[in-house]
Amino acid sequence: MAWATVDDVVIVTGREASTGALALAQTIIELFAGATEEASDVDLISSVNLRRLRNAVAFQAVWCDTHPDVLDAMDVEGVSQDGLNATYANANAHLLAPLAKRYIDRLSWRTQGIRIKRARRTTIDRGNRDSAVHDDDYEWSPLPFGSTQ
Repeated sequence: MAWATVDDVVIVTGREASTGALALAQTIIELFAGATEEASDVDLISSVNLRRLRNAVAFQAVWCDTHPDVLDAMDVEGVSQDGLNATYANANAHLLAPLAKRYIDRLSWRTQGIRIKRARRTTIDRGNRDSAVHDDDYEWSPLPFGSTQ
């Protein structure tokens, strides 16, 4: 299941995009989003993030149609022509549509850090083994029948 169809492009952007531009847009958005179409096929992506990915693909498809040299363009730091200087707004401005970038930046895995539960700390008993007072600090329970540990 592609994130956006030709009809989705019209609904989201109000403009049409070619099927070639749509396929290219899907590939580019997968690269920048860090997710794949297959991940959404097995329900690993929430509906909110799927909507953001659909919109990003739609805007990217329209942008690709108006920038046919996107596959052939060279990576440059700035542009200067006839006394006019320009600098790209971000490192990937020559590859990624501005509105597609905004949607990608709002994906939940891009805005929130990965949350990992910390392992519980275990208390290591390094007290005096010969102290009766130290023995009384802990609750003791008998070992199971026949156990040696």
